[in-house]
Amino acid sequence: MLTMMRRAPILIALLLGPGGSHAFAQTDIWPAPNEEELRKIITGSTLTGEVKAQPPFNFSEYLGADGTSRGKMIECCRPEELTAKGMSYSGEWALDQGNLCLTYEGEEKKICWKLQIKGDRFRMLDQQFGLAGEGQIRSGNPDNL
Repeated sequence: MLTMMRRAPILIALLLGPGGSHAFAQTDIWPAPNEEELRKIITGSTLTGEVKAQPPFNFSEYLGADGTSRGKMIECCRPEELTAKGMSYSGEWALDQGNLCLTYEGEEKKICWKLQIKGDRFRMLDQQFGLAGEGQIRSGNPDNL
């Protein structure tokens, strides 16, 4: 018993890894809805959040029922200035194999994200890099995008 108690801190350190409590945060369950469920959740809604790019930025993007998207973005971390000072953009959105794919005006390449959703919160996952952003799903077009 004493040997197990002495090993416990070592086992916890191994489980946590170099990132500390980060390992436990990744075990938090965030479901990825199937394509039909995802379509119901995001069509006619606004996704507002932060993309963890270099440099990171805040965004708010309305996904219209007609497949168009309109949004604004601003450098991180000034979400309170997004609607007033953010750069406007537009494009098209579609679902492809359960991923949200966006093609923006002036861009040829589409960007696809796997969305995980818990309540009104979402996470955007990149197939290569993992967690790429997160935010909130809001009904309708509250930012008049």
